[in-house]
Amino acid sequence: MKIMLLTLLLAAPAGAAELSLTLRSAEESALAVSNQYRAAKLSAEAAEASAAAAGTLLNPRLALEGSLRYAHVVPEIAMPAALGGARPLGGNWNYTVGPSAYWTFFDGGALRSGRDAARRTAAARRAEAEHVRRQTVLKARQAYFQLQLALERVYLIGENLQLSLAQLKDIALGAKAGTRSRLDEIRARQETLARRRDLVRSRADLGAALREFGFLTGLEPPPGTALPLDARLAGRDLGGAQEAGLFLRAEPYTEIIGRLLPAAGGAPDKKLPSVEALDQSARAYRALAGGYKGERLPRLTLGARSSLDYPNGPNLYSFMQNSASLALTLPLFEGGRSGEKRKEQELNAAAAAERGSEAALAAEKDFRKALDSYSALLAEQEINIEAVDDAAEASRLAYEAYKAGGGTWLEVESANLKALQAKTTAAAANAEILIKLALLDSLTGSVN
Repeated sequence: MKIMLLTLLLAAPAGAAELSLTLRSAEESALAVSNQYRAAKLSAEAAEASAAAAGTLLNPRLALEGSLRYAHVVPEIAMPAALGGARPLGGNWNYTVGPSAYWTFFDGGALRSGRDAARRTAAARRAEAEHVRRQTVLKARQAYFQLQLALERVYLIGENLQLSLAQLKDIALGAKAGTRSRLDEIRARQETLARRRDLVRSRADLGAALREFGFLTGLEPPPGTALPLDARLAGRDLGGAQEAGLFLRAEPYTEIIGRLLPAAGGAPDKKLPSVEALDQSARAYRALAGGYKGERLPRLTLGARSSLDYPNGPNLYSFMQNSASLALTLPLFEGGRSGEKRKEQELNAAAAAERGSEAALAAEKDFRKALDSYSALLAEQEINIEAVDDAAEASRLAYEAYKAGGGTWLEVESANLKALQAKTTAAAANAEILIKLALLDSLTGSVN
């Protein structure tokens, strides 16, 4: 199912469309279109139905039973002639029909163990579905942050291109007036061309990120949007860049980080769904092992029946018959089947427990690694922020010095490039911070 995120709005310039994307809508859409998540939920529902069915076996069972039988030869009893001679002990046709009730009130715990195993299996399937849900949300978030980063790169390069265009215009006028050299004009044009090329590449990368995002969330952008643009660049002069058929807008970094930031102060979830699923599976196997143990014990079944029977012995008429029964079943020889099946389930339980322990340790490791990386990224981002401020100031001063005749164009070009690199590095660090926070969020149990 294809889902459009939020609303696709017609926007200026004419013929283009604007698509606003939010993190929340991305998560919801990813869950709505995930076949794996839907399959996991259906599997959990099926397991719950199985558990409910297994529980009914502990209750009394009521059934309507009947049979019809034809006997070709009817036995007779010899009687003296004075008493009428031989008499048949019944008739050719025999039938019985009526309600019957059965209740297994002791079976060594086999039925109860089966019910408990089914319930544990259902709990494991629910945990697996929750694990798939968290992973689906995590993938959607990662794709959104990658799209957001690609969008930010387009914006930064677009801004830098505008700066290059403005500087080229000034230098071209100066070259005509004789105050600037022809070489500086050519170098300024080369820088502008380099930024235009960078913009085309960044727009193509944005289109690819949008396709990847759409695959995970069901987004189907309008046709002809291979080179989308950041909506903040709409209406700006980009030096004759190819017109955009789609303008994208994403949530600001500051609005998203506030939602995910609490995960950095949390602790690993002790009941992670992946670990809980294995723990419940181990318990289900143990319950099955108990059921096979109970199969070696006696089984007592109480029965009650009220029926209409025909004939009543030698009297050829129907009659009501009420009866009760107590059946005992004791297995004497089965070739060791129940013992081996019990051993199998116990080994399965041990294996599931080992996998659960490993999954818990792996989750703890992933949490600590993500937290360490997050802390390192925060420290790096402090440096990046200073670098962005310094690079922007250096770019401004280099151009002012050049205009005053105290610098070269190569110094201006280098300063402009360093400013762009500093901003791009900071944007990439922001995306990495959000990705680490999303991972921490999925491991603390706060994904919603």
